[in-house]
Amino acid sequence: MKKTLRIAFVLPAFFRIPIGGYRVVFDYANGLAGLGHRVNIIFPRSLPARRSTPVDRLKAKLWPLKIRLLNRPLIPWYSFDRGVRLQLASAIEDAVIPDGDAVVATSHRTAEPVARLSSRKGRKFYLIQGVSGTAPKEVVEATWRLPLRKIVIARWLFDLGMEIGASDVRHIPNGIDFERFRITNPPALRAPSVVSLYHGSELKGVKYALEVLRLFHNRYPNLQVTMFGVSPKGTEVPSWIRYVENPMQDDLVKGLYNGHAIYLGASVREGWALPPAEAMACGCAFVGTDIGGFRDYATNEETALLSPPGDVQAQFKNLCRLVDEPALLRRIQDAGTLNIQKFTRERATLAMEEYLRS
Repeated sequence: MKKTLRIAFVLPAFFRIPIGGYRVVFDYANGLAGLGHRVNIIFPRSLPARRSTPVDRLKAKLWPLKIRLLNRPLIPWYSFDRGVRLQLASAIEDAVIPDGDAVVATSHRTAEPVARLSSRKGRKFYLIQGVSGTAPKEVVEATWRLPLRKIVIARWLFDLGMEIGASDVRHIPNGIDFERFRITNPPALRAPSVVSLYHGSELKGVKYALEVLRLFHNRYPNLQVTMFGVSPKGTEVPSWIRYVENPMQDDLVKGLYNGHAIYLGASVREGWALPPAEAMACGCAFVGTDIGGFRDYATNEETALLSPPGDVQAQFKNLCRLVDEPALLRRIQDAGTLNIQKFTRERATLAMEEYLRS
């Protein structure tokens, strides 16, 4: 019988809103707990820890209690397995992190603190989901060369690791929960409507998506266009775009993904983007950009229609092709949905378990 592992995932901060990178960690935690392992998810107060005065130390000690009193439940949008423990921590240090068999940094901000932990915390890993757009390049790349075993979620990140001299790198693509993200409304019955993500990060390419959607609306004024996001709609989003703020998970699946025929993704850079993959699992055809974060599951003219990042006219033409050619729309929908089924959450969890044992 295999040994039960004690595993800690160390996130960079506490957030209650849905975040794709956090969902990946939560899914791994649930999957590993489902295999019988004991899993902690650790949310630190600040990085680095502020401990210069007695007042700072008191605030740090009281912070977990304050957050739990103000947030019930802690993470309202996700259902955790009973074997997963959520821990609020004043800092990432030996006195706070539980002893275990494996501890996993999940950000360039947590990589160095995890690397400094004692061996009692377990073998040290680093889950890399992208390249930060805010931190200096040399700072991020330096964390790749720390003595941590790296897990990258996309092939392009594996290639990048090789280029910058990282060692101990394993490629484990993300997994999708197909019990949740599935077809509930037959794609053939959907009007050629478009849904897209609204996000504050420039890397998501929302400004390009809005340009594409304006062209689309001018040509097909009667077709539905919808955007969704966790934040309120910005003033740059026109009134003819239906906007859904912070949708509940059932609304995301049934109302948004299953309520539209096409998902538009205009990102400039992604790690391994979840929304297009989820939308494909729900029967949407994917019109995206030809970037590494999509290529693991999207192949141009086969499972998606891809064009260079920032090329508004090319994306607009791809949308028009799907509207004007119903047979092409059906083909891309069917091929995308079939292909994405390879990326099961069970496969990802088993690969993660095997690497954590190594």
